Amino acid sequence: MDKRGISAVINGDKWLILADTHVGMEFELQGKGVRVPIQTGRIVSNIVSWAEEEGASRVVILGDVKHELPYPIESINEVKLFIENLSKSFEEVVLVAGNHDGGLEQVVNSIGLSNVKFHDSRGFMVNLNGKNALLLHGNSKPSIEDFEKADVLVMGHTHPAVVIQDEHGFVTKRPAILKIKVDKGELGKRLYGRELEGGELSIIVLPAANHLTIGVDVASTLTTVFEAPRTILRYVEPWSIQDRIEVYLTDLTFLGTLDVIKKGGFERVDFDSM
Repeated sequence: MDKRGISAVINGDKWLILADTHVGMEFELQGKGVRVPIQTGRIVSNIVSWAEEEGASRVVILGDVKHELPYPIESINEVKLFIENLSKSFEEVVLVAGNHDGGLEQVVNSIGLSNVKFHDSRGFMVNLNGKNALLLHGNSKPSIEDFEKADVLVMGHTHPAVVIQDEHGFVTKRPAILKIKVDKGELGKRLYGRELEGGELSIIVLPAANHLTIGVDVASTLTTVFEAPRTILRYVEPWSIQDRIEVYLTDLTFLGTLDVIKKGGFERVDFDSM
């Protein structure tokens, strides 16, 4: 199954971690003349199926829970339905604000469900498989206090994907998960303009959980210098550390590091040596 997220033990419980569900995206497509059935039920069904497969009883969505829409009434109704249905299937639902989520906190408060929690775009800290993990959307800098504590940073926002071509010339684009290893001191200096304690920080970037969007090709977008103002990856400077960016399909098939993929190949794993 195409699982667009990861499962992990957070604070002793099994969680499903997702990003960028973009509920209501089909309304924008309809406004552009593309007739797409409402997808809210399918998104909920997919999330519940992924959680059941992983044995997760809780779910967190790392931003862009809803899509930016010119149809506020339709959008609010779909977002409410989405949240209410998730709350029936999970012991706890945690929503982190993204750049598309203006007004989401008010929607959550209006529903008033005790098992639905909301965090702003700076995210929140958890114990993830024994490590200090910072979960956020990726469009805003976290607090410096949280950043200093973090061993792992998990984000969405950039919709990573990879283009694959087979020997017959058939080309497909698939959503991808990135694992980036950075020097925490160097990244902290770029983010906050001050010296911070160094060491290795792992950054996990999740794909969009909405099947209407595959994502953007990382071999094109992350291998050249960019100045996007609203993504933490700008400060990571991925174009300079391509050999430290691991690329996975959503079933966790390892494709190789970004530098290898950029050259048009995939790494071969020697299973006999594992």
